Amino acid sequence: MDILFTVSNHIATITLNRPEAYNAISDAMRENLREAVDYINAPENDVRVVVITGAGKAFCSGGDIKLMKERIDSDVSFRDRLETYRKDVAGMVKCIKSIRQPVIAQINGAAFGAGCSIAMLCDIRIASEHAKFGMPFGKRGLVPDWGATYFLPRLVGRSKAIELAVTGQSFDAGTALKIGFLNQVVPQEELQEYTMNYCSQILENGPYSVMAAKSAMDAALISELDTALEQEAQIQSACYRSDDHREGVESFLEKRPANFISCQ
Repeated sequence: MDILFTVSNHIATITLNRPEAYNAISDAMRENLREAVDYINAPENDVRVVVITGAGKAFCSGGDIKLMKERIDSDVSFRDRLETYRKDVAGMVKCIKSIRQPVIAQINGAAFGAGCSIAMLCDIRIASEHAKFGMPFGKRGLVPDWGATYFLPRLVGRSKAIELAVTGQSFDAGTALKIGFLNQVVPQEELQEYTMNYCSQILENGPYSVMAAKSAMDAALISELDTALEQEAQIQSACYRSDDHREGVESFLEKRPANFISCQ
């Protein structure tokens, strides 16, 4: 399997699993990712947080250069390449973004090209102090993909995004934190424990309200204020009537930990 997939204590962990290729993206990896997301999105599976990480020394080195060479040699037409891109790349971006639960990138090493983009598809990015990043698409005669043209300017601002795209320069975890690309940087040996503790903080909150908050903020990013306020009103009204809200209030008044029941 080109990914490893586990679920424990309401946390689904997706591990990109081609360590010998620094977790470069393969066709099999994309298919495995789709299967994992299908499982996560199934209402009967009690997943509340998702973690994406990499096996070995890298998070993900991006596209497989050997596969790129094969496609060049086979002289794929523009139309065929376009359809393949829509299915294999745009489709995968939409697939990952369809996850309703918070998605955390646990970045254990290098994240370059499409690997950097996959990190951006996550809602929260926690990286080892040794992690490295870069968007060297131009060095391969390409443009940033896997949604990078959409998400990178929203994370770091238009000017910095263009700078990273047109220079292809790499940057370390400290710089990534400074420009707003990362949420947290931690020592390498503490990365796993820190991420799990972070997940535990999320699990203390009502699962329905957590997913609703993510949905509302995603919608508000592309909405006018009046539209965002109406969306917020709709979602909050649903939360008010949820078992999560009742349990949250009652547990506070009774001075005990909340016992939330997952709600898709």
